[in-house]
Amino acid sequence: MGEKKTSESFMMKLARFIVNKRKAFIALFILACVYSVICIPKVAVVDDLTEYLPESTETRQGLDIMNEEFTTFGSAKVLVSNITYDRALALAEEMEKIKGISAVSFYDEEDSAYDGQEIGDYYRDASALYTLTFEEEEDTELSQAAMVQVREELTGYPSYVYTTVDKDDAASLKADMKVIVVIVVLIILVVLLFTSKTYMEIVIFLSVFGVAALINMGTNYWFGEISFVTNAVGAVLQLALAIDYAIILFHRFMEEHEDKETIEAVTVALSKAIPEISSSSLTTVSGMIALMFMQFGIGMDLGSVLTKAIIISLLTVFLLMPALIVMFSKAIDRTVHQNFVPTINFWGKMVVKLRFIGIPIFLVIVAGASVFSGRCPYIYDINSIESSKKNEFLASKERIGETFEVTNTMAIVLPKGDYEKEGRILKRLEAMEEVDTALGLANVEVSDDGKYILVDKLGPRDFSEVAGVDLDLVRVLYQFYAFDREQYSAFMKNLDDYRVSIIDMIDFIYQQKEKGGIEFDEEMSDEIDDLYKAVCDARKQLEGENYDRLVFTLRGAVEGADTFATIDRIRDIALEYYDEVYVVGDATSNYDLSTSFERDNVIISVLTALFVGVILLFTFQSAGLPFLLVLTIQGSIWINFSMPYLTGSTMYFLSYLVVSSIQMGATIDYAIVITSRYLDLRKGIPDRKAAVAQSLNEAFPTIITSGTILTSAGFVIGYLTNNAVIASLGKVLGRGTLISIILVMTVLPQLLLVGDRLIDKTELTKAVKLGQEKEA
Repeated sequence: MGEKKTSESFMMKLARFIVNKRKAFIALFILACVYSVICIPKVAVVDDLTEYLPESTETRQGLDIMNEEFTTFGSAKVLVSNITYDRALALAEEMEKIKGISAVSFYDEEDSAYDGQEIGDYYRDASALYTLTFEEEEDTELSQAAMVQVREELTGYPSYVYTTVDKDDAASLKADMKVIVVIVVLIILVVLLFTSKTYMEIVIFLSVFGVAALINMGTNYWFGEISFVTNAVGAVLQLALAIDYAIILFHRFMEEHEDKETIEAVTVALSKAIPEISSSSLTTVSGMIALMFMQFGIGMDLGSVLTKAIIISLLTVFLLMPALIVMFSKAIDRTVHQNFVPTINFWGKMVVKLRFIGIPIFLVIVAGASVFSGRCPYIYDINSIESSKKNEFLASKERIGETFEVTNTMAIVLPKGDYEKEGRILKRLEAMEEVDTALGLANVEVSDDGKYILVDKLGPRDFSEVAGVDLDLVRVLYQFYAFDREQYSAFMKNLDDYRVSIIDMIDFIYQQKEKGGIEFDEEMSDEIDDLYKAVCDARKQLEGENYDRLVFTLRGAVEGADTFATIDRIRDIALEYYDEVYVVGDATSNYDLSTSFERDNVIISVLTALFVGVILLFTFQSAGLPFLLVLTIQGSIWINFSMPYLTGSTMYFLSYLVVSSIQMGATIDYAIVITSRYLDLRKGIPDRKAAVAQSLNEAFPTIITSGTILTSAGFVIGYLTNNAVIASLGKVLGRGTLISIILVMTVLPQLLLVGDRLIDKTELTKAVKLGQEKEA
């Protein structure tokens, strides 16, 4: 007995240790699950993808400054259809009375503020468009309550609300994912029922998947925060990516269990499965690691979480699953049933016969796909993604765009203080055809005739006229101001020549009123309060401690060459006056994303192919074989991403970056399964054609199980969630996996057969032997 132990391999010793300590591992996993349940609520989820822009980008730097120095009040656009103009005007007045709403913009011919504007910008085709501005930021309790009342006012009207005030993507996505997870689990049950050999294995698989997913979600707490993309699809992708591991181990166990007792069968199966599963998982992990090299931070987020998910899945299969198999061994034996997976010898024979037709067709298709995928029309705006199921936000934007022009709000952030320069920039912006409106402290009008703006410096007489305050009182105020600022020269000359900016004088008057330095009657006091509040609101939005902000709206598309060129022109205008300028908004965010995408695209493609190639080289000890496998998988990726160009649709850039790495990393496993079987079978089967056909037949259950689940999960996510980003990822993943399965089950066997001589000639062990023979 001692002699047997000393002759055992390391893997056998490791497997025996795991099986013998199975109760300790069960306790360990129970503790890990408890820890995860406690930690899951603590994981912060980031809903804004701009948070993952590189720190060096203009958008990221500008957003950081804006978040620190400015207040952005909540806003909403509301379209009400089938309404008369008079009723629409009355509705605007009703909404403006709501507490928390500071202004409702809607055309009123009796209001001088709308002089020179067109009614068609607010009312046309029996539809009214309102722009609501809230008194506070969108996430405050007051704004949330105001939005509830706005929706109550709209009850009974056919209305479309386009706002982020009460837009909760996380809650909506969470609700969608609950339904999606249930459907995916049902799909898994159906697939496993069809492909299983014993009903008990389904219970074991789901237990292993559940524990692995739970621990992965809980340990996301280690990262502090994760993106909504990772949070939403992490569990589903983990389940789909890692299912092969459990299948491989269990099928090994069933093979060993035919002539061994449970404990010994599990031990032997585990010793064989650990190296096989580990090498297989390396290709998947390599795809995830490639994501982590992205300049766009979402790659690090998704790559690190999914890499952790794969490692946790491996540990769960290696450490927990053997214990479950032993625990439920009797139930496994009792629930053995007929295998429903058909043999597909006919398919293998047909693939072999058509190899000289299939390979040329494949090479032509791949050549064309490589060209067409390079012409794939990528988009970067999250709100421009084509989605089967639209949420209220996107549906409202689309409906408003059918009747009215939807503009894009942008901002220029620049050093504070020089209103004259800001005024020049604003005038040049207003003169641009692409700019709809432009606003800054340097062009806020304070008189009905537009003669004066908020930062103009006025003498007492002009200020009296603008403010509607008695001239004598204004002169007293000016004297107080000069004395307070220790500008005594104002008393040495005519006070009417002393000039103070309107905004500074409003601040001073309010301060004196609050301190009781000057008494005002009740009516005047209320007017001062209202004026000061308006100035404060303007300052909060447009003036910070170190920077000022100019807000403008752009007509036209939110991305594209023309839009990006317009942004460059605007930036150049601002740079004529300032050395430090940040242009911020959806358009610049999309521009930064497009720039980082070009780099990330190359990095992911090269690194993934390199990692997979190296892993396959060491796995199969052949220099030619990795080429055949990578050609198959890369061909499937090119075909997948040529579809948008061929169908005239668009592709969200993130879908490409994420799915290309997952598709390469995950579906290479299918290729490895077939290739490994073929290399083993050809040692005992002289006829290479028969070996290829047999390898397809033996690999089919594993591929159809894993592939069906991953494909189904992708399409279910794609068509059932109203989150456009997640939907895009799901559809592209489902389509890509399906393409990969088709190529692996048709073209790859043909390449292996035709390239059999290449595999032999490039086998590393043979090259080493030849070298040794020559030396001898």
